[in-house]
Amino acid sequence: MIVECRLDSLLDLIGKKLSIEELEDTLFLIKAEIEKIDGNNIEIEVNPDRQDMLSAEGIARAVKSFMGIQKGLPKMKVTKSGKEIVVGEGLEKIRPYIACSIIKGAIIDEELVKEYMHLQESLTATHGRNRKKASIGLYVYEDIKFPIHYRLESPKKIQFVPLGHEKVMNGPTIMKEHDKGIIFGPIISDFKKWPLLIDSDDGILSLPPVINSNDLGRITETTQDIFVEVTGTHIPTVNQALNIITAAIAERGGKVQSVTIRYPDGDIWETPDLSPKIREIHRDQVRDLLGLDLKSTQIVKALKRMCYGAKSIGNGSVEVKVPAYRTDILHDVDIIEDIAIGYGFNNIEPTMPETMTTGKLLPISRLKNKTRDLMIGIGYQEILSFIMSSPEIMNEKMNRDRALVKTSNPKSRDYSILRNSLLPVLLDFTSQNQHADYPQKVFEVGDIVIPDQRAETRCQQIPAICGITSDTTVNVTDLINEVGFLLRNLGLRGHFEFKRKEDPSFIAGRCAEIIIKEKSRGIIGEIAPEVLQAFKIGMPVVGFELNLPRNNQW
Repeated sequence: MIVECRLDSLLDLIGKKLSIEELEDTLFLIKAEIEKIDGNNIEIEVNPDRQDMLSAEGIARAVKSFMGIQKGLPKMKVTKSGKEIVVGEGLEKIRPYIACSIIKGAIIDEELVKEYMHLQESLTATHGRNRKKASIGLYVYEDIKFPIHYRLESPKKIQFVPLGHEKVMNGPTIMKEHDKGIIFGPIISDFKKWPLLIDSDDGILSLPPVINSNDLGRITETTQDIFVEVTGTHIPTVNQALNIITAAIAERGGKVQSVTIRYPDGDIWETPDLSPKIREIHRDQVRDLLGLDLKSTQIVKALKRMCYGAKSIGNGSVEVKVPAYRTDILHDVDIIEDIAIGYGFNNIEPTMPETMTTGKLLPISRLKNKTRDLMIGIGYQEILSFIMSSPEIMNEKMNRDRALVKTSNPKSRDYSILRNSLLPVLLDFTSQNQHADYPQKVFEVGDIVIPDQRAETRCQQIPAICGITSDTTVNVTDLINEVGFLLRNLGLRGHFEFKRKEDPSFIAGRCAEIIIKEKSRGIIGEIAPEVLQAFKIGMPVVGFELNLPRNNQW
């Protein structure tokens, strides 16, 4: 991710005069890098996992802590504002959650307004999954009459001037004519009613997650007090996004106030919660993972360079306070990585391993590579796809009802299961590339996942090869010859045969199972017309799928 900001503003936030070389060296040690400097404008690339560094304020916070200008956990005091958000009924299945904050006395100018907007867009694009999981709105606090109501409204009754326009539009018009409505409107447009933020004077703040009002609360260079709201479908994501943007604006001298959220079921939340999360790290964990035998005092010192609160609690353990804006800390390993960064990669002395070994490919890796070479040799082109897919592609479109390994908390139905076959994936690929020249011959070598209650993980991960040919005319006999060529060159001459098989995904009488050493290993045939219709493929298709042995023993 690229963060654009003013160089002089960044150095002011750091609080120390640095040369470009000093700044570049420091950024490199905390996994960031200067991409470009043009006069007073600087572009810095940061790791996508460090979303708290998607702004000049976040970068400056990390740099000054690493350099010892301001070590340890930043002090972020939150006082209650007494202001409320009242959540209406019916939002549960649309966009149920909201979190808000107030920042008073923040320093703002014309350039900073642009930077805050850039941070807002960066967060909603990454952390908020293009506004599906979370979207952010910034407003002039003085313009709003509290309490604010977060409720549903019929699309045609929604009427306001959207940001960047001068005329009043209703909900459907915004979705059709406003550029943000065209991009983000599909998130809510299928529902009968849409979420709306309205203050106590019936002034519309925004139609989340699509667009804010142009008339009420638009921040400018004269703004001093800011109201921040985040709405979304996933409460941890909503709260984390609020914490990140609130902490960033507060770095400009702002004082943070909380807002009370009242839900229709009686729940009452106070946001933001900027209190740190407490974890415990033992020096043995650090030694085992990094190979560094650090004392507790050294671990504490390294953590404080990375903006953590830390203190030794005896017996080799360290209590760690994780800042509320650090959304990337999911495991002790993440903290230990920061210990390595805080200690200094340049301070770690390389050592020769005590035991010398020679690496080599696993048998299945060699088999996969040979299979790829053979498929390319007979004119197929390789594709790579995600192991996650949807029940619609795996079963519904294939006329199948096979068992699936499902994710417990899917973010999208499109990626809610693990693929149990490669053939549907290749058909889906073909359906999206019908504009390309024919014949189309594509293949993939990859793993499929099959439920198995006897296995330790309750599933089997099986390597497989699948290939399909699409053209104006196709021939199963030609495909059988190609698969025969593949198997003979894998050392299976005389050990395979094709036996007639009925399968709902293939045309009756034009399908066979692939038998290798008396075991059924795969299937081959011409795809059924109803399957092609489901995938909206206009050409005939023949294909095969073959399971590969992980130990190279057929």
